Amino acid sequence: MKVKAVDYAHDGRGVVKTGKDLIFVPNLMIGEEADIEITIKKSNYSIGEVKTYLSLSKDRVTPPCIYYQQCGGCQLQHMHYEHQLQMKHKRVSDALNHIAKLYVPVQPVVVSASPLLYRNKIQMAFANSKDGLIAGFYQAKTKKVLDIKTCLIEHEDGNEVIQTLKTLLDSYHVKAYDPVTKKGWIKYAVVKKGIETKELMLIIISQEPGFKKESQVVSALISNHPHIKTIIHQVNPSIYKVIGDTDRVIYGEGFIHDQLGDFTFKIRPQSFYQVNPPQAKKLYDIALDLAHITKNETVLDAYSGVGTISLFAARKAKHVTGVEVISDAVADATYNATLNQIENVDFVCAEVETFMLENKKHFDVVIVDPPRDGLQSSFIEAVMEMKPKKMVYISCEPSSLARDLKQLKTIFNVKKVVPVDMFSQTYHVESIVLLSLKTA
Repeated sequence: MKVKAVDYAHDGRGVVKTGKDLIFVPNLMIGEEADIEITIKKSNYSIGEVKTYLSLSKDRVTPPCIYYQQCGGCQLQHMHYEHQLQMKHKRVSDALNHIAKLYVPVQPVVVSASPLLYRNKIQMAFANSKDGLIAGFYQAKTKKVLDIKTCLIEHEDGNEVIQTLKTLLDSYHVKAYDPVTKKGWIKYAVVKKGIETKELMLIIISQEPGFKKESQVVSALISNHPHIKTIIHQVNPSIYKVIGDTDRVIYGEGFIHDQLGDFTFKIRPQSFYQVNPPQAKKLYDIALDLAHITKNETVLDAYSGVGTISLFAARKAKHVTGVEVISDAVADATYNATLNQIENVDFVCAEVETFMLENKKHFDVVIVDPPRDGLQSSFIEAVMEMKPKKMVYISCEPSSLARDLKQLKTIFNVKKVVPVDMFSQTYHVESIVLLSLKTA
């Protein structure tokens, strides 16, 4: 079946239109023609697979990663970086147009200086093979682990630490946990890095307690990788999440630090900390420049995490209140404020929706950085009742952003939209939106 891609889906797949039918084709770029085979047929769309390319886009490049065609981690490595930015810009603009019915200019995407090797956190799954342990990522749309020696969007130190751990465990005949046979021990390894401090944290996650040759493994790891400041062992039998709730610190203090701008932040296994700190710094600077906070204004930072945005905002504001539901994150945020000698900020442990409904305090500026699902309707209604002068919405999902703006635009003007490329080589994109209260 000969086709031509005319658009992109949200995840970077090429869109083919044949009459009223839509076909989504991975690895097919706008303008490219190909001979495809339909692999999945649904009532309202189909999925195709390229058999032969008949014409290629001038913006197509050879993916730098040898695992790209099998691994599900990246979706856009076959696109020139400038074309990735164009695709993400259109994704944000289309969501605002089609969902929110907002027709406002979208600023150019803020470019990343490092489209590769940018992530400060690497998380790999372990599995068994005939040649021993393997570590890597799940193949696209499967639970089969792909043996990966180096991931090109993760920091190099993390790649190297996990390879060392794999070799050590394999030498002691440690097996990966198999969910089918219910046998084995190691499940995952996670490495977090302080980009500025160079400090490394290794988290080893197993199905059961006990750590064969623990002292020898720890000694070899810190000998080979002197930047490792702490190693944590977690027992986590859950199939729903990787990082557990209980840490057993087997080396160091159980946390590391990183610097973002002028601030120092504590990072623990459970801490949410942006995976691309240099781009995060650009994002926060832009958000606060747009908000134009003054020393007479109070700020609410909803979904405040470990207090990153709160501390940056506190430098400009009269007072900042951060609200976060995870108690450990609130404790870390409070620690970070003390560590950085910021006194005009406080942190509340609560659901942001509950806080807004129960706390009738007025804030001049509201900053939100919600999860991918966006804001709850109850939160939006509370904000609309409060009527802050300004609101800054930081989003990691254009569709939920557009859905929320459709409701918020009844009392706010959308003044500016700025996409930021935080996750190069993937279809994900952050956006910053400035809203100002409409005047009668």
